[in-house]
Amino acid sequence: MRKISGLLFRVRQPEDLAAWYENVLGMNMKKEGERYLCKYEGQDLQLIFENATKSGPTQSGMSVYWKIGIGLPDVDLGRDKIMAKNTQVTEGHQFQEIGYLCHLKDPALNSLELLQDTFEKNFVKPVPKPELTLGQPGKIGQITIRSSNIEKTLALYEKALGMKMLSIQSVDSYGFVLYFLAFTDDDPPNSKDLNAVENREWLWQRPYTTLEIQYKDGFALNGLDREVGVGGMEIMAPEDPRPGLKEAKVKFTEIGQNKVEIVDHDGFIVWLKF
Repeated sequence: MRKISGLLFRVRQPEDLAAWYENVLGMNMKKEGERYLCKYEGQDLQLIFENATKSGPTQSGMSVYWKIGIGLPDVDLGRDKIMAKNTQVTEGHQFQEIGYLCHLKDPALNSLELLQDTFEKNFVKPVPKPELTLGQPGKIGQITIRSSNIEKTLALYEKALGMKMLSIQSVDSYGFVLYFLAFTDDDPPNSKDLNAVENREWLWQRPYTTLEIQYKDGFALNGLDREVGVGGMEIMAPEDPRPGLKEAKVKFTEIGQNKVEIVDHDGFIVWLKF
C-alpha cells in the first residue's frame, strides 16, 4: 500500500530547525547527506529539512500549504512542555465539534497544531511519561493543504492517487469544509455518514498521517515556492504509478530514477517514489 512518507522544508540553517523539532517536539533526528530528517518513533512520515537557495518567505497572500498537526493524548501537557522551551503556544480549547487543540509556529514561522486524541468532554488524563520530551508519545496526524476547487483536488488525491476519504467536517461559521484522506483500509465507525461527529475522535487516534484539505469557495491561493519554504509531500508507492496516472490523465514529470512529480491545480507539489 502507498504511504505518505515525507514533507520537505527548504530553510536557511536546516540543522537548527531540525534540532528544534527534536528538542522541542521530541522527534528523532538524523543526518542524511546534506539533509536532516525528523520523525516520531513508529511513523512512516519524516520531515525533510534542506538548505534553501534564498531567504524567505517571499510570497504574500495565502499559501496552498497550511500546517502540520501533532496528535497527542494530552494537549495541555504538551503545551506546557513546549512553552517551557521558550516557544509560545495558544491556549488549548475545544473548537466546535472538531477537536481540542492549540497552535504554534516553529522558528521558521511554519504553522503547527496540537490536536488531542479526544474531545475535551471525553478527556481522561493519561499517566505522563517524563522520559519523553512532550511527556507522552506524539505523532504527525495531519498534513494540511488548501483547495480552491474541491472537485479537482479530490479527483487527484482520492481518485487518481487512491487515498481513502475518512471524514468530512463542515465548519459553517467560518465558511470552510475539512476533508481527511489517508492510504488505509480502515473504515471509520460510521462509514455510511462521513460527516458524523462520532468518526472524529476515532480519526484523531489513528497512528498514521492523514492528508487534510481545507476547502473554501473563493480561495485565492499561492502555489509552493521551489526555492524556500515547504517544498512538497512525498508518497512511497510499492508499484510503478505511471500507468495509473496516465490512465487518470494526470500530468506528471519524471525527475530522476523511480520518482515522478505532480503539481496539483493550486500549486501543491507531490512526489511519488517507487
